[in-house]
Amino acid sequence: METVFTRAERLRSGGGRTLQHWAGRLAAKYAVLQLLDVPADAPALGAVEVLPEVTSLCARNAACLHGHPPGVRLGAELAGRAGDDTRVRVSVSHNADLAVAVALASARLPEDHDLEAVSAWT
Repeated sequence: METVFTRAERLRSGGGRTLQHWAGRLAAKYAVLQLLDVPADAPALGAVEVLPEVTSLCARNAACLHGHPPGVRLGAELAGRAGDDTRVRVSVSHNADLAVAVALASARLPEDHDLEAVSAWT
């Protein structure tokens, strides 16, 4: 757990979350690593952080539970693979038996930089 999930992920998901929630987050990490063509070992999985996307509504509250889409933060080495002007996004779905995720890379938009400035993840 401590190698694969960041401290922020463990704090956010530790209390009362289901196994399906954890499986969805893990599926998102695998999808990001596949996108970046990086082998999925424990340290690489831990270099991908998946937390709710910061929005202007909840920019100051990392514990917001309004169902925001997942956001991705990459460790320095993975961020270098993605490129400075690239944003990695994920979509996650899960039920009682299955967790799936897809990751895609896109150009950064001006609003991406605005949200990074007020990120509650720091």
